[in-house]
Amino acid sequence: MNAHALEAYGAATVLTHEQRNKLVTDYLPLVHHVLGRLPLRLPTTLDRDDLFDVGVLGLMNAATSYSPARGASFKTHAFVNIRGAILDELRKHDVVPRSRRDRVKLLDRAERSVEERIGRRATPEELATETGLTLEQVEESLVHAHGMAMLSLEDNAGSGGGDDGPARLMDCVSLPTSPNPADEAAQREMKVRLAAAIQQLPERERRVIVLYYAEELRLKEIGAVLGITESRVSQLHSRALALLNSKLSDKPDPAERTIAAQPIAAQPVAARSTPTRKAVAENNAEA
Repeated sequence: MNAHALEAYGAATVLTHEQRNKLVTDYLPLVHHVLGRLPLRLPTTLDRDDLFDVGVLGLMNAATSYSPARGASFKTHAFVNIRGAILDELRKHDVVPRSRRDRVKLLDRAERSVEERIGRRATPEELATETGLTLEQVEESLVHAHGMAMLSLEDNAGSGGGDDGPARLMDCVSLPTSPNPADEAAQREMKVRLAAAIQQLPERERRVIVLYYAEELRLKEIGAVLGITESRVSQLHSRALALLNSKLSDKPDPAERTIAAQPIAAQPVAARSTPTRKAVAENNAEA
């Protein structure tokens, strides 16, 4: 903002809404300047874009509270407000109490001082002597110092990410309920093979499988639909299963070997909740 504009603002006791908006617009670069001067080690819950937004809010507050009659320049007033807003936001996201953090900083300075003086790492007893703290306070603070580091699941876990770059910690964490990718792939492949095998069944066997597993009809009901006896439905069902097992296991045609099939007439509908039943129903729905 030029000198003439500032003089005009200085001559006014109360700024208009338009003048305050212009101050915010003209001094937006000051927010970047303040952020650049702060030696920030950001918590994982914040990034610089978040802090820039907070700084803009501080600048807007500065424009609202600024009074030219007080004699201070707006730049100074805005700098204080922007910096204060950013620091307040950082304190909100700091999970460690300030007193504990101050003590850890004190020990850090003492440790460097003792190490420079004696040429080795300081012991807790030497740190207690250097800082004036008790040995218990030193040991407690050292434990807290190790616990103050925060990790983000988005952080890099190393160089095991292959062509996609470093792996994230999130990629290395396995939830107890998370499915196994290999099992999922095998299941998808089996569903595809099962769908193809069902399509290759003779017409009656295929209809029995669909009506029994997908439509959840009983053998008697299937017999009524197809116009055959319940025992004949059971035979068709057994043959269909034998054919499917043969195709899915890549074994010789079941006609060339003895087939032992369990009768299913006595099974209630609720007892048919098998993986085969689920897969057939899903494949029938997709078709």
